[in-house]
Order: sequence, then structure tokens, then C-alpha cells
Amino acid sequence: MNNYSPPVQSPLVRKFLNGEMTFTVEITPPVSGSGTAMLDRLGQLKPFIDAVNVTDGDGANVGISNIAAASLLMANDIDVILQMNCRDQNRIGLMNDLLGASALGIHNIIAVRGDNPDTGDHPNAKGVFDLKSHELIRIAYEMTTSGIVPARTMKMSSGGIQSNSKSISEPPQFFIGTIDVPSLAGDNVWAGRLHKRIAVGLQFVQAQPCYDMALIRRYLGMLEDQGLAESLFVVVSNSPQISAQSASWVKENIWGAEIPDEIIQRLKDAKDPREEGIKICQEQVEELLTIPGIAGINLIERDNIDSITAVLEAVG
Repeated sequence: MNNYSPPVQSPLVRKFLNGEMTFTVEITPPVSGSGTAMLDRLGQLKPFIDAVNVTDGDGANVGISNIAAASLLMANDIDVILQMNCRDQNRIGLMNDLLGASALGIHNIIAVRGDNPDTGDHPNAKGVFDLKSHELIRIAYEMTTSGIVPARTMKMSSGGIQSNSKSISEPPQFFIGTIDVPSLAGDNVWAGRLHKRIAVGLQFVQAQPCYDMALIRRYLGMLEDQGLAESLFVVVSNSPQISAQSASWVKENIWGAEIPDEIIQRLKDAKDPREEGIKICQEQVEELLTIPGIAGINLIERDNIDSITAVLEAVG
């Protein structure tokens, strides 16, 4: 099990370490040749959030690159959590991006497998999947703790056989996370996967969207039972739904998302579904704030910045 300290250079990490609740907003960078609209949208949220979670080709769809979007946000004094997927690049490209992220002052990363290309807007694209997410976690960890670009191959030189690993002149300081799914918790496969990731450097998990508060409580209990809670900061995801149709779409299309039927029915019966969605999200965020073991709340932005702002203002 790893025991390296999270990078205190990150404002988000400092809040985690101080035991303060954190609020983040997850965005999918737009299909645009400019970041102006993205920055304008997020400007109203800046007073309420600790970081913006930047996805990487979410849903296997094209948009502004995650590194470029994160750089624009950092330049506007917004801390980021950079998601990196294993779908689109081989290990060379991913390690280049890790070093590039560090050079930009990015400390918080989430390693994910990435959605299959056939789910997105270019279904004939070839998935790379050179690394698995736990291997990307290990690489980021070794860059941080050992100051090397790790390699598992050797080369011949005048001095004999040497590793292809390279030293890093100014090693990054990464705070490493991954995505977890509360509905999968409880079996040996789930537990084994998390134990393996913690062993190679995982420090936090971000749960997929879950609107089932009882399931969240069970999930946190299972982390405790497995001895995982003491090694991880846990962030849970939620978001105001703007209609019953949007909630049903999330339930059916976002892997691991849990939205109980009664939530969808509330939206369906509401005179103003958007306002009801804000109310539901506010109620659930207020409940999440009372549950021990939760270090942060991540609100997912799907054309609902105004609704998220209303929730954050209400719970503020």
C-alpha cells in the first residue's frame, strides 16, 4: 500500500487534508476552436467551487483537448482535476501528457480506461488501450515518488544492461484518482480492483453519478469494511436534472449512473421540472454533507450551469 503524501501545492488537496468539504464541477470541453464560451460559462461558478474536473474525450466524442482546456482554466486561476483516458494514446503519449500537465502546474489527475470508440461520434476509430488504468496510476505514482519515467524494458550499453527508465529533472507531484461505481461495490472483483490501485498509488476515488442515498451509504460502509476508506478520499457525483427525459437518458446511457425511479417520477410530475431538479439536487447535496466519509461533491455539467449555480448558492 502506498504511503506518499498528497501534493500540498494543490489548493484542492489542502482542503482534503484539512478535512474541509470540497466542491468540484465536471465539464466536457466543447466542440470549439476557442475556449471563450467555456470560460464564460464557468465564470459564474468560480466563487463556489474548488476545482473544475476536465474530462478527456468523454463518451468517445471529439472536443477541445483536456490538456488545452485545463491550461485555459489554470490561466484563469481555476484549479483543475485532469481526467486522462487510456483509449486514445499509447504509453508514450500518456507519459508525455503527464509531464506536460505537471509543467502547466496541474497536480490532480484521474486515470480512466475510456469509453469504447463505438459509443461516440466516430465509431470506426481505433481504440488504443495500450495501458490499463491501474498501469497509468502506477506510472504517475512512480513519476512522483521515484522521479523517473518508468520503463519495463532494458537496453545494452558500454556499461552493460541498463533499464530504459529515464530520470525526471523536476519530478511532478501528482494527486492520483480514478472513477468508481457504487453499484458494483461489494464483490471480490470490485474490492480486488481497488486494492490493486491503492497499492500502485491511488489516493482518491470519484464515484459515478448516484442519486440513491441509501446506495451511497452502503458503498461507504463497504469501503470501510474492506479497509479501503482509510487510504482514500471519496468524492461523490450528483447533478441537477433538468427534466425526466434527461434523467432517464443519464440512467440509460452513463455507465454506472444510478437514478431511482422515484426521482424520475418527481421530475415527470413537476410543473417546472428544472426547478424540481434543482430542489432534488439541493436536498441530496445537503444530505451528502451529513454523511461521514465523504470528502467532496462533484456536480456534473450537462448544459445546466445555471442550475448548478442555484444549488451551490443554496447550500453555500
